[in-house]
Amino acid sequence: MSGVPNPVYPVVRVFGNSAVPPTDAGGATLPIPVDSQVGVLVGAASFEDGFPAATMTDPEDGGIPPYGQDMNGLGFMLSQYAALMQAGQIVAYNLVAATAFGGYAVGAKLASTATPGLVWTNNLDGNTDDPDVTPTNWIASVPRYITTSPAVGAFNNVALPGPSDYVWDVDTAAGAVDFSGFIAQRDGQRLYMSNIGANLLQVLALNGGSLAARQVRSPGDLALVQNQTLTLQYAAGAPGGGKWLLV
Repeated sequence: MSGVPNPVYPVVRVFGNSAVPPTDAGGATLPIPVDSQVGVLVGAASFEDGFPAATMTDPEDGGIPPYGQDMNGLGFMLSQYAALMQAGQIVAYNLVAATAFGGYAVGAKLASTATPGLVWTNNLDGNTDDPDVTPTNWIASVPRYITTSPAVGAFNNVALPGPSDYVWDVDTAAGAVDFSGFIAQRDGQRLYMSNIGANLLQVLALNGGSLAARQVRSPGDLALVQNQTLTLQYAAGAPGGGKWLLV
């Protein structure tokens, strides 16, 4: 980004990488406590107080020097994120963190620990769910795959499992199927829909079986034979509160 130089001294390893839990000989306080340690351990650091007043008072007046273990622990905890960013990576889901700050904000991005290279973007403010386990309110960086085998007949206001884009295989083995509309989970959501069965799959155009904001805008019904695919994208700003458009 313009105006942001590369670090002259890149952080390529966490501070105190070889430190061990605190001992009389050294080590690191990991993790640094969140709550104040005043009244618990004289001179101990915390995220609430930082280094307390006792560490800034002359020992002759009753003060105590800062613990080297606290310095190592604080350096370790902060530099681990700098090292991660220097490597071009983003953090993964963490339940402790998510709970402490009341859930992830809309737009927060997390690295998947289940699928290398996959990035999740949060779509619900205050979300505490692990996207690899409960992806309902997370957007995957690549389309997710779903398959359904509906009964013969017409289906209205069809719900989607989440806000991601989907590659959707519809098996029409039971008979012909009509879809009149879909409940979008976000603006810009895409559906890559294929008919993998032997019977006809129709996506009906501006059909009143579904609410106006869930309908598909097209000059006519879209008939898919076996192994035929179409792509739809949701536009929330389209007249009627939104429409699915052919792409």
